[in-house]
Amino acid sequence: MKTGMMMAAVAAVATGLMAQEAPVAVQEEDSETGWGMEATADLFSAYVWRGCVYNDRPVFQPAAELTYATADYGTFGAGLWSNFDLTDRNRQVSGGGLNEIDYQLFYGIDVGEVSLEIGHYWYTFPRANGQDYWASTREVYVYAAYNNDLVTPFACLTYDYADYDGFYLNVGLNKEVSLSDQLTLGAEVSLGAGDDDYMAYVGTDDAGLMDFNAAVYADFSLTDSVSVGGRIAWMSLIDSDARDAEPYWDEDILWGGLSVSASF
Repeated sequence: MKTGMMMAAVAAVATGLMAQEAPVAVQEEDSETGWGMEATADLFSAYVWRGCVYNDRPVFQPAAELTYATADYGTFGAGLWSNFDLTDRNRQVSGGGLNEIDYQLFYGIDVGEVSLEIGHYWYTFPRANGQDYWASTREVYVYAAYNNDLVTPFACLTYDYADYDGFYLNVGLNKEVSLSDQLTLGAEVSLGAGDDDYMAYVGTDDAGLMDFNAAVYADFSLTDSVSVGGRIAWMSLIDSDARDAEPYWDEDILWGGLSVSASF
């Protein structure tokens, strides 16, 4: 959220800024070529993103993604993500409502054991300052992960070029275990850091570590194209100045929820 946007959102008790961390949609070695589509629906106990709790009450977050996988040149894709508050916590509409729509373009490819992705996000915030105001911001990102049997290290560097002109880096480790053809369990830990411009998101102007995240999750395939999942996560805001200045509701939060996805 940029300076003007952030002040408007704080005044409106934080509309919820941006979607979840850049999803990985790179082509796997055994994936089929051609068009693909996936739709997801998430029901979470809170909206948590990059050290900020934009809503500590239940939210509904549907998304859709369209991809085209080539045989030798990676995968091209576009995505749409949105957030619906299920309560009036943000005091924008009675009973909550739609307050964020994000658009994504990306390209991903596997190079040996390394998955690479570059992309662009356009974050938009209807109702950020009343029904006649439509705030927005934009960022580009690059993502890399080293796939192996032990644990997968990953890093995602984003640059918000529309308002704050700042960088955010997220690095972490991910581990998944397939207990059967249908059931997969996973765990992930990550650290986020921002430069002095980006740290304005959490109310400070000093570069440093921003947030710590840990999560466990499960995914169960009902059919070849439909799966359900659950996630429990912990987020803690690290920077002491940011914790003192945090304009949202929580510096630490345990949150989670359920997901349904369908691929075509």
